[in-house]
This record gives sequence, C-alpha cells and structure tokens, in this order.
Amino acid sequence: MLVATLSNRDHLRPKLHMTDQSESSLQFNVLLVAPNWLGDVVMFSALVEFLHQQRNLPGGTLLNVGLVVRSSWAPLFEEDNRVDFIFTVDRNGRHGGFAGGFRLGRDLRKLKPAAIILGPPSFRMGLASFVTGANLRIGYNSDARGFLLTHKRKVPPRGAYHHSQELVQLGRDFMDALGWNVEEAPVWPQLSGCHFMTPVIKPDVPLWILAPGATFGSAKSWSFKNSLEFVRSVVSLRKAKLVVLGDLAASDFTAKLIEETGYSASDDLNGNSEIVDLTGKTDLKQVVSILKSCQVFVGNDSGLMHLAGALKVPTVGVFGSSNPQWTHPCGPRTRVVVAEGFACQPCYLKECNQKEFCLDSVSAQQVMLAVDEVLATVEPKG
Repeated sequence: MLVATLSNRDHLRPKLHMTDQSESSLQFNVLLVAPNWLGDVVMFSALVEFLHQQRNLPGGTLLNVGLVVRSSWAPLFEEDNRVDFIFTVDRNGRHGGFAGGFRLGRDLRKLKPAAIILGPPSFRMGLASFVTGANLRIGYNSDARGFLLTHKRKVPPRGAYHHSQELVQLGRDFMDALGWNVEEAPVWPQLSGCHFMTPVIKPDVPLWILAPGATFGSAKSWSFKNSLEFVRSVVSLRKAKLVVLGDLAASDFTAKLIEETGYSASDDLNGNSEIVDLTGKTDLKQVVSILKSCQVFVGNDSGLMHLAGALKVPTVGVFGSSNPQWTHPCGPRTRVVVAEGFACQPCYLKECNQKEFCLDSVSAQQVMLAVDEVLATVEPKG
C-alpha cells in the first residue's frame, strides 16, 4: 500500500499501488475522509468495511478506495488490505485552518476522485470536497455546507442510530447514487489492519487497563473516588497488574490516583510494580500492542474505549454525559455501565453544570460486575 504524504515542499507521489486488481479493470476512485478523533475514526472503519464488501461493481468495475486520515491515526490502516492507499492530512501545518481546506482540496484533486465521502461534519471539509472536483460529494448536511455537496443527508437525532451506522449510511447513499441497491444489514467497526501489531508482553499475572481520561471533557470522566476504589479492587482482590493509559490531559488525575492508592508504580510493563503508568507515554502502535496484551479494558466513553472494543478486547465503557445508544463500544465482548436516574443525562456537555455529578453514582462494584460479565463471554474465533 502507498501512504501518501504531502508537506509544504513535497509533491504527491505520482504512482499509486493498486491491490488485487488487474491492469485492465475499470476503476472507480472514491476517497473516504476520516473524522478527526480516534473514537470516530474507529467507528468510521465500519464504512471502510461496508465499501470493501461492495468492491466489485457491475460491469467489472472495481472500487479503488483511498483513505484520507490524520497522520496520528494512519497506523490503524497501513496494513489494511481493504484500503488501496492512504493520504495523510497535515492538520497542524499545510492543511490546517480555513485556507488549509482549499489546499487539501487541491492536493486531493490530484488523485482524480470520482467520489468523496465525508466523515467530518465541518464546513471546511465540505469546501475541500468541492475543490477536489469529484462528481459525487456525499456527507451530512451540517455546518451550513449542504450547497457544497451533491448528496446530503439530514443529521439524525443523537442516539437514533449508532454513530458507526450513521457513517455506513453515507456509503449506502454512495451506492444509491451509482444505482446499485445493497442489503440493509448493519456493518460494524473492524480494524483488520491491526493484525500485525503483536501483544507487547505475555504477563505472568492478569493485565487490566484503566483509561480514566476523556479528551472531550471532564463530564465524560468517571469520578476520582470510584476510580480509586476500582483500582484497589483490581490490585488487592483480583491480583492483577493495572496499566493506566491516556493522553497528557489525564496525567494530573492519574498521578493523584496512583498516589492515593499507596501502591508501587512505574512505567515498565515488565517490572514488578503493581501499577504501570503509561499516561502520555505511548504512541498508537504501542497502545494497540498493549491492548492486545490485556485481559480487560475499563474506561470512559473515549477513543481508547472504541479502539479496545474493535480489537475484540473485553471492554467495559462507563457513560455519563454521552449516550451509549450513539457511541457504545462495538465488538463481540463489550459492556456499558450507565449513570441512571438523572434527567439531564445525556447532556453532551464538556463540564457538568449540575449540583450532583451523574458519574459519582457509578460505583466500583457496578463496574466490576460488568467486567465479570464480559469476561464470562466466549472469545470469538479469528
């Protein structure tokens, strides 16, 4: 597969590697523009899988699928045979800001797409799609960008469908535009390109993961008190080693949490410490390998939660401000624990504005019961 990158000085590599296609085949170039956040990118993989299933079009035409994605998330798809090439977006440089939308559109225009399907809901990406010159420009009619799209879909109420299915629907709209009806069966997120990322260790004791952070805001984050009780239960009662994952934004919470436990901690997975603190210390490939090494993952509604579920790791998601009907983890071994009895939930706010925070009501015991349930499920084959 070609991974195409473009900086301020570089030009797009002129030859794209096509997988499993004869040179005489007719090809229909479609670009899939992935969302900006990790969890959304994982859910976007359902659309990748959907189009892969529709790869052979009538008349011997083959879909040539290109993925447009931030460089941070590209490793999830670098070995994915469902994708013919990857174009990495320089969101912090050449493709950043409003003017960067024009430049991105011009860069993508060189790929001569016949169609472009937009995962991000922004006006900026609608503008970029228009500049590509693609005959089919498909996305949700959000952020006042409808006039830039050839096929626009009304944004449904949050939770009417799982977000991954909202994204798959854009693929169905694409197939409808081509005049080809497809089955309505749901297609769920799949990260088949991560098979090459092997477990980082084979621990002597069970390895559990806690991801206490959520980039969106603290209203998604399980409370400190209950997180602390959970950590103590994992180490003292379950005799497991606990790995804490997250970005730098969660480091203060994590440091305080570890200090309060009184347990030994280090950043060495192979060491003897009871807690391994890897907050802000891992890249995406390392995270995937660590997840593949663990027995169970517990975390807030976050990108790491979605990643764990899609990798078939036993996963428990803790939900407060967000709606599990819209963004529950997808995978064969997943559970959710939801704060109940709060009229304000789901509020979708970054910070709680109520006297009582809903996630204070989710106890460590509730989460541990969900862990036991998900561990009791049968591990899928393959």
